[in-house]
Amino acid sequence: MPFIDHDRGRAYYRHWAAEDPRAAVVFLHGFGEHSGLYHRYGFALNAAGIDLWAVDQFGHGMTPGERGNFGSIEDSSALAEGLTELAEQAHPGIPLVAQGHSFGSIVTLFRLLAQPQRYRAGVISGAPLVPVAALLDSDSSFDLDPVWLSSDPFYLDALENDPLAFVDGNGTVLTRELDHAWDRFGAELPGLTVPTLAVHGEDDPIAMIGAVRAYADEVPALQVQAFDEARHDILNESAHRAVAAAIIAFIDRVVPTADQ
Repeated sequence: MPFIDHDRGRAYYRHWAAEDPRAAVVFLHGFGEHSGLYHRYGFALNAAGIDLWAVDQFGHGMTPGERGNFGSIEDSSALAEGLTELAEQAHPGIPLVAQGHSFGSIVTLFRLLAQPQRYRAGVISGAPLVPVAALLDSDSSFDLDPVWLSSDPFYLDALENDPLAFVDGNGTVLTRELDHAWDRFGAELPGLTVPTLAVHGEDDPIAMIGAVRAYADEVPALQVQAFDEARHDILNESAHRAVAAAIIAFIDRVVPTADQ
């Protein structure tokens, strides 16, 4: 696999390339995941003429690091920066969409706040915008029940049998970085100006949808699209086709095609 160089080591990435892309999505996954779990999403974007660039974050997938240890928000942002540069080099001037899932959505929001001129749009999913109950325990271990994540049997099978995927790990660093984010969001998130779509499961037991709706009520640039009976890993839920279609429709609105 190709990789991005970083002080912590090589971070491996995947690129799903559309034949003649009209936009490029730069994607950061969540805890326990890796880029290889997003083939279905990549193919859906490609069919709509959109590139997908996704990196295995530190402590995940093929990238080195303690199991589940992303490092800092800045470390993850540096990986997103590397992906963004690759997308720009592959197709100079291409409209860019920053996307993240779960912890990746937190990093994505800070990038959209810091570089509003660089990205045409943002997409977040399973975004934990307020403290997560599973991380409030003093015990540093973090163990997710797979049924919290998805009802899709294909994805649940991948979580069980894919050696690069996991649902448990040391949550100390994750909790620290999320605490930093939660301390900042109240003051900073209202400054979001990049059009951003939050796709979220109505039945997400990890990142409750109410917090996302509350922020969307206060932040004009943020809109929410909810999916009934869907859980945390919304891009890999049974409704994954509908979720991908909603994201593509959003990109269509904010990144017009040449004939629009």
